[in-house]
Amino acid sequence: MAALVDIGKGEPDFHTPEYVKRAAHTAIDENFTKYTPQPGIPELRTAIARKVKEENSIEASPGQVVVSCGGKHAVDNAVRCLVRPGDEVLIITPHWFAYVEQINLCGGTPVYVPARPENGYVPDAAEVCAAITARTRLLILNSPNNPTGAVYPGTLLEALARTAIEHDFTVLSDEVYEKIVFDGARHVSIASLNADIAARTITVNSVSKTHAMTGWRIGYAVLPEKLADRVSAIQSVSTSAPSAVSQRAALAALTGDQSHVAAMTRAYAERRGFVLEQVKQIPSLSVVPPAGTFYSFVDIGGLIGHTVSGKEVCDANAFTAALREEAGVSVVSGSGFGAPRHIRISFAVSLDALKEGFARLKAFVLEEFTEQ
Repeated sequence: MAALVDIGKGEPDFHTPEYVKRAAHTAIDENFTKYTPQPGIPELRTAIARKVKEENSIEASPGQVVVSCGGKHAVDNAVRCLVRPGDEVLIITPHWFAYVEQINLCGGTPVYVPARPENGYVPDAAEVCAAITARTRLLILNSPNNPTGAVYPGTLLEALARTAIEHDFTVLSDEVYEKIVFDGARHVSIASLNADIAARTITVNSVSKTHAMTGWRIGYAVLPEKLADRVSAIQSVSTSAPSAVSQRAALAALTGDQSHVAAMTRAYAERRGFVLEQVKQIPSLSVVPPAGTFYSFVDIGGLIGHTVSGKEVCDANAFTAALREEAGVSVVSGSGFGAPRHIRISFAVSLDALKEGFARLKAFVLEEFTEQ
C-alpha cells in the first residue's frame, strides 16, 4: 500500500513565523530560561489583556490573565477550579472530546445539548435553558466550533448570557479558532456583551492555531478576578508556568506583524472550497459548510451497516479503521465528539494531501460500498 495520507490532523501545516522564532532565539541568547511567575510573565499578560480589549472588546486587567501550557490546559485549569462531584456541566454536542474527560476527572456530570446540522450546528438557546438544573455549574461554549465549524451568532450568545446570569452559573468560552472564519461569518466573544456576563465568563484562547505554534504550548485564560488567583494556584501545583522561551515567542506573536494570519485563512478558504466540492462527488456523504475552523464534519450515515473485508461498518470508528487499512487514508472518527455517524476531515493539511486523500476516499467508497 502507498504511504498513509493524513487528512484529519488538527494543526496548521504552516511554519511558525520567522519573527516569532527569532524572539525565541533571542530569549535563549539572553538566558531567559528560568522559572517565570506562575500565571506567566507580566509583559505577556499585559499584551493579552490589550489584545482581548482591542480585538474582542473584553475589558480585563493583566491580573485577570493566566498563561498556560496550551488551550487544553487552560480549559482543564478552569474545570478543576469550578467543578466538584455532583456538579453538572452543559456541553453543546458535537463537542471537542477533551471537555468530557476533564469534567469526568473532577467527578462532574456532562449534560449534552444537541446542535443539529439542519441549523448549521448552532444550538437552540431554549434547549440549553431546558437542560439547566439546580446542579448546573458551568456552560462550555466553543465557537468557532471543533469539530463542526459552527460560528455562534451574537443573538444566540445574548440569549445564553441572559440565561447564565439568571441561573447564576459560569460560562467557559473556548475561542482558539477565532480568526479562522469564512463567508462573512463574525466571531463574537460572549464576555464582550456586558459587564454582568463578563463577570462570570472564562475566555480561553491560545497562539497554537492563529500563529501556527501548536508545539510551543502556550494558551491563556481571561478570568474574573475571583477565579484568576485560584486558577494560578492550581497551575502552581501541577505544571507551574509554561516554558519561558515559549512565552517570549508568544509575546512576539501577539504584538508583531499579523499578516500571516490572513494569509493562512485565505489558504484555508481555498482548501475548504475544494473539500466541499469533493464531498459532493462521493455517494452517501454530506457536509454542512463550516463557517469557521479548518475542519469539515462529514456525515457518513449512508455508509453505516455495510461490510468491508468481512467486517461490518457499524459506526465512524469502524469506518475510519477500514479507510486507514484498505485505502491508506487517516481521518478522525466523530465518535469521540459525540457523533458516531460522522468523520472529521481537516483542511489545515496541504492541498496536495487533500487531493490524494480524497482520490483514495472516493475510490474506497465507490469500490466497497456502492455495489452492496
